[in-house]
Amino acid sequence: MVDESVSDTKIFKAKLENLREMLGWVCERLEETGLSDVEIRRIEIALEEGLVNVISYAYQEKTGMIQLDVDLKKGEYIEIRIEDEGHPFNPLQHKREIDPMIPVEELQEGGLGILFMQKLMDKVEYQRLQEKNILTLRKNL
Repeated sequence: MVDESVSDTKIFKAKLENLREMLGWVCERLEETGLSDVEIRRIEIALEEGLVNVISYAYQEKTGMIQLDVDLKKGEYIEIRIEDEGHPFNPLQHKREIDPMIPVEELQEGGLGILFMQKLMDKVEYQRLQEKNILTLRKNL
């Protein structure tokens, strides 16, 4: 039986100016999934939310690194892990429910990115292992 798994890893400086490069690198791998352009864009939006969180909050007093791991199990799922060695931070504890009757311009800032990630992906999971924050985004194929 042939293993139809593909894994790739790349490390980036956790800086906003590197965001496009990070997203582009992951999107190149997403093209191997057979997902539609719409699904790839949804994953990209969820990924961007996670990356911006790390860039903005993980390394408040210094510049750190972000490791991106992409695992593709053909015909089953694509999984993206965002790893950083910043301050311990579980973004899933900071999400909030929103009242659909409140106009967007009146919503409080914060917590919506996690909600978007969970709506766009099939699984969003956080772990703190060996001094690392690990946010896992999975989309079933």
